[in-house]
Order: sequence, then C-alpha cells, then structure tokens
Amino acid sequence: MIDFHNHFVGNLPSEAPRAWPMLADRGALERSLEQVEARVMSTPLEFAPGVPVQRINDAMAELVATDERLVGLATIDAYGAQDRELERAVAQLGLRGVFIESAKGQLLPDCAQAQAVFAVAAAMGVPVFLHPVPDAPLKARFGNERFVRGTINGAAIRAMIESGMFERYAGLKVVVTALALGGLLLAERIPDGVYVDTTAMNAAKLRAATELMGSNRLVAGTDWPVVQESVHLPEPIAGDNARTLLRL
Repeated sequence: MIDFHNHFVGNLPSEAPRAWPMLADRGALERSLEQVEARVMSTPLEFAPGVPVQRINDAMAELVATDERLVGLATIDAYGAQDRELERAVAQLGLRGVFIESAKGQLLPDCAQAQAVFAVAAAMGVPVFLHPVPDAPLKARFGNERFVRGTINGAAIRAMIESGMFERYAGLKVVVTALALGGLLLAERIPDGVYVDTTAMNAAKLRAATELMGSNRLVAGTDWPVVQESVHLPEPIAGDNARTLLRL
C-alpha cells in the first residue's frame, strides 16, 4: 500500500507531539514503513505554527532523502501567494506534491490570493493534498471535530469545482480526505481531477465512495500517526492510483 495521508514534524518547533508523540518520533516512522510500500509525508501548518514554510520544506526534503519509501509533499500557505516556494520545493528539493490547508479564516481555495499556487501545481504536474483545518466557531457550535473538519474540507473542494478551477487549470489534481465526501455528494458534478483518500473508511463507505468517484480516483490514506488503523484495500486503490498521481 502507498499511504497518501501521513504527517511528521521531526525537529521543527511544535506542540503537536504532546498529543501525538509519534509525530516527532523518527524510530516510530521507520518501524511503520514495514507495513506499507511507501508513506507520503506532509507537515500541516497547524502542527508547526510560526515556522517558515521554507524551513518546513527543507526539513521534509531531508527526511525523505533518507529512505526511498518516504515521499514528501511541500507545505504551502496558498492564501499567502507562495507560488515561488512551491516551484523551489518541487524543482530544487524534489518534493512530489503540495499540502494546502482547506481554508484560512474566511478564505477558501477559490479566492484570488490562492490562484497562483494552484496554477503552478497544475503546470508542474504535481497533486495537491487539500487537508481539513480546525475552526473554533464551528467547533463551539457543533462540537464534533470530525464534522467540523469534514464540513470545511467539503466546502473547499466544492468552491474549487463551482468556481471552474479544474477547467481553468488543465491537469489540476486535488486529493481531499474521506471527510469531504458529504460535500461531494451534494456537488452537481465531480471533475476528473478530484480524488478522495480512504481515511477512516469502513467497507460500506468504501463501496459508496467507489460508486461515486470510481476506483481510479481513490487513494489509500490512514492519517498516520494521528490515527492508527490497519487497512486492506484492492488495487488500484491500494497503490496504483497514488503511484500515478505522484509519478513514482
């Protein structure tokens, strides 16, 4: 299995390992590689607040250079117009895709500030991992963190679809988490460039996602090490789709 959804902070300044110690445990990461063919690694900005993305991406490049079973995504603040950093991370550091948060304050990916980053991702042929984010007002109102994150992830991909971004940027590929499936169920159309990972899917959810998306647009994902689960998936979901997306 090529696991598309994994996080690591290493030695970066972060409070996240207090809740999930393995986020900074290199030994745990190495042991986990025995379970998979490859792990696609990313560092959410919420796990490394205040750390410049250049430093995050340099650390990611150093991490994945130590083991061929590790594949790195560049961390980019799309809402900060960091398209040149994305170009550097892919062209110079060799990272294989880009990790972007679903929202920043009131901004979603269809905002003007984010367009340059998505244009570069499409032009360079690298996939975007559009990851959920927390939202304090929604959490206060609804309580359930997974519901809140799923709502934002679904809203983000729907904003991209409805604003025509997949037509505007030929070849754009975007992976959202399984939490966004509710939003996609409400979409009138789902462009070919939209993919969904399998984080926390059971057999029934996997059947529904396959029916909605097609098996060629699902990628394995576990949210390691925040979530620990054993996943058995059929090809092409287990590895072939991610291998094609990442050009491995």
